[in-house]
Amino acid sequence: MVELDPAHGGQIVRADWQGLPALAPGQAGRAAADQHGGCFPLVPFSNRIRDAAFRFLGREIHLPPPEYMEPHALHGTGWRTSWSAEASGPGNARMWFEHPRGPWPWRYRAEQTVSLEAGQLHISLSILNLDSEPMPAGIGLHPYFVRPQGLWLNAHTGGRWATLTGETGLPHARDAAPEDLGAPGHDHCFFGWDRRAEFGGADGLAVSITASPALGNLVIYTPPDEAYFCLEPVSHVNNAVNMDALAQAEQMAVLAPGEQLQGAMTISVRPA
Repeated sequence: MVELDPAHGGQIVRADWQGLPALAPGQAGRAAADQHGGCFPLVPFSNRIRDAAFRFLGREIHLPPPEYMEPHALHGTGWRTSWSAEASGPGNARMWFEHPRGPWPWRYRAEQTVSLEAGQLHISLSILNLDSEPMPAGIGLHPYFVRPQGLWLNAHTGGRWATLTGETGLPHARDAAPEDLGAPGHDHCFFGWDRRAEFGGADGLAVSITASPALGNLVIYTPPDEAYFCLEPVSHVNNAVNMDALAQAEQMAVLAPGEQLQGAMTISVRPA
């Protein structure tokens, strides 16, 4: 069973399999920013932009930061936007919205498709540049999962972007991936990800995630003392628009007018 709430950020608020939650349950009618459940889209960028500002093709861009994340911008505009929706077949739905010029000074169209079959939840996300000028663009998906007792988490990456004390989520330097990816306290972007991850525990479900080539980075968020954690396939590293000397797979895309960026994630579940 899958429940959507397009009006509040294009969210998936529930995804259950045989009565067990494949996603940590959210609540319809609540903004994505106000709950720790379900899955919401990251568009037109993932995670933080330092000081809600960047320079692009000679222009200084200033974005409004979320109230609780000041001074940084967070997770784009899609999760704070009302999406339109329609069913596209049994177990399938489509959500979309068009963004006019504003604080994010380019026009774009975002679209999600959601489908459920045989223990698999498939989500695709795209962004299309509707503007007359090139624009920077990134996408990602932000699912919340129930943290089981004895969580184990496996993912193969090239390493992670470490952060400085007091600068959570803002990359500072590359370092090796820690041995225990499921340990409390992670809020890092991992690069060189092979686009597969799996986790489980002593109860609940065993879950695996696969992502398409466009989503080659993985944000792992394991807040201490919380009943949830997040594995977020994303197209670029945090604050990429302000960083130099990134590998191509870590950079934000630059979309020409009429160009599209598309990625997808599949969540597969089975009994633990």
